[in-house]
Amino acid sequence: MDDDQQQRKTSSPATSLPPVSVAAQPQPSTASVPAKGPLISRRVFLVGALGASALLTVASVAGSGGILGPLFPPKEPPTVIAKATDLESKYQAAVSSSDVYTALGDPSNTKEYFSQFFYWPYTISDSPYYKNIVVRLPDDNLGVQLTDRSTVYTAPTGGRFVAYNTTCVHLQCLVNPGFAGTPGSGQFRLQCPCHGSQYNLADGVPVAGPAYDLGLLPLPKVELSIDASGNITATNIQGQIGVGRTSQ
Repeated sequence: MDDDQQQRKTSSPATSLPPVSVAAQPQPSTASVPAKGPLISRRVFLVGALGASALLTVASVAGSGGILGPLFPPKEPPTVIAKATDLESKYQAAVSSSDVYTALGDPSNTKEYFSQFFYWPYTISDSPYYKNIVVRLPDDNLGVQLTDRSTVYTAPTGGRFVAYNTTCVHLQCLVNPGFAGTPGSGQFRLQCPCHGSQYNLADGVPVAGPAYDLGLLPLPKVELSIDASGNITATNIQGQIGVGRTSQ
């Protein structure tokens, strides 16, 4: 090959292939396909759950025997809790034997009590704090000194029988009946064995101990009725258990 041919070969531009036309590929349209969301939103689920819970609560409280039924035991109706004739005879026997100062609440159970414990309007299985006591009030002729909180050993209504809830309003121990002092110088009271609070037997007002020092309320009072046969019936409780009462 001569030099001219060699020069023409090296100097000729490189041939290029024609461009290939590529057809545009159609893109999928997103506008025609609806987006899939969750079946139910979290907000709607929570609102529905709360609504169902509220309905179950209302149904359980309104219906008898509901799931919350055991939390609200029914109150007992007016109930006969003692016989006036029994308490009266025991009191007179104690006076005759000159043992009235210990017969109000003798822990040995050998005396003729003229007081009696009872549970109302809830049983002991419902609440031990609904333990009450009914007492035949001692007469005011026994020669004992009265405190300035009480002038006579009779109920405020003039009756011979009173009843109180025994839950001390100080720290909720249960009080017991007894005589504070010595015959001729003392008073029949309800006394707390835990911290020494004492309550007047006639009206349940604190007269000694922390319940008196702190100016706490009188013991809740059980309202009584007595029929012609001497049945003593508990009809209502004045005040709040463990707190006291504001009315006499």
